[in-house]
Amino acid sequence: MNQFQLIQKSGIILGLLAILSPFSIQAQSGWTKAKKEGFYQLSFNRFSSDDYFTLEGEKLKTNQFTQNSLVFYGEYGLTDKLTVIANWPLQVWNGFSSTETVSGLGDLRLEFKQALLKKYVPLSISVAPEFPIGKANNFAQSKLNDFESINLPSGDGEFNVWTTLATSFSLPNAPLYGNLFGSYNYRTSYQDISFTNQIGLGVELGYKIADLVWINSRINALTSTQDVPVATDFVRGDGTEYTSYSFGASAPLFKGIHLSLNYRNYADFLFERKNLYSAGTFSLGFYYERKPKQP
Repeated sequence: MNQFQLIQKSGIILGLLAILSPFSIQAQSGWTKAKKEGFYQLSFNRFSSDDYFTLEGEKLKTNQFTQNSLVFYGEYGLTDKLTVIANWPLQVWNGFSSTETVSGLGDLRLEFKQALLKKYVPLSISVAPEFPIGKANNFAQSKLNDFESINLPSGDGEFNVWTTLATSFSLPNAPLYGNLFGSYNYRTSYQDISFTNQIGLGVELGYKIADLVWINSRINALTSTQDVPVATDFVRGDGTEYTSYSFGASAPLFKGIHLSLNYRNYADFLFERKNLYSAGTFSLGFYYERKPKQP
C-alpha cells in the first residue's frame, strides 16, 4: 500500500478547520472600535506537516501536507459600542507531496461585537455566523496514480455560528494589555452529516517595547462538546481538538501601515491534539489602522 492509499484508507484527509478557522487567526478582546475607526489586515500564512493526529490522539506519519493562504481581516466601528468584523481567506492552496495543489476561496466569517462594559472593565459579546461560500469539494489528483484523488476543500461546506464572551485589561502607566475569552461554536451539517459543537478558550498578553514594537503571546484551545467515536467526514474537522501557542510582533512602517509577524504551533497541555496536522504556521502581514478625526 502506497502512502497516498494510506491517507485515503486511514481517513487522514485533514481537519482543515483547525488551520483555516478565523478563531485561530485573530485573538478576541473585550474592546470595541470607536465609531468610524477601522483596522484592516492582509496576511499570508504557510503551514507544512507530515504529522497527523487521529481521533484517538495517535500520531501518524503521512505524505507532507502543505497549506498556504491569503487572508483578509477587518474591523470597523459602526458605533462606539458595536463593531463589525470580517475574516475571509481570499485564497487557500492545499496539497500533499503526492498530489497536485488545488486552491479556492475560503468561508466568510462575519462577526458583530457589542460592548457590554467599556469604561472600567472592557467586556463584550459577539455573534459570528460563518458562511460556507468556499469550495466544499476540491479534489486533488494523485501524482502516483491517475485514477486516485483526494478532497482538499478550501471551505467546510457548513453554516455555523460562533458566540464569544471576551474581557480585556490595560495598565494606565505601562504598555501592557491582556485578553481572556471563551467561545461556543454551534455547528450544523453538510450533506445530511451533522457535526459536533465546539468550545474555544483563549488568553493573550501584549507588551510594547521602546514605545515602538508590540509583542504578544497567546494560548488557544479547542475541544468538542461530546466525543466523536467515528469520524463521519474528516474533511469537515468533526472531533478536531488542540491546544495552540503563538508569538507575534508588529511595528509601524509608514503612516498607519504596520508590519506583523506571527508563529503558531500545537501542544497537548490543555486539550490533546486530535484530527489535525500539527506543525508550526508562519504568518506575514500588513495592516492599516484608521482613526476618526477628532472634532
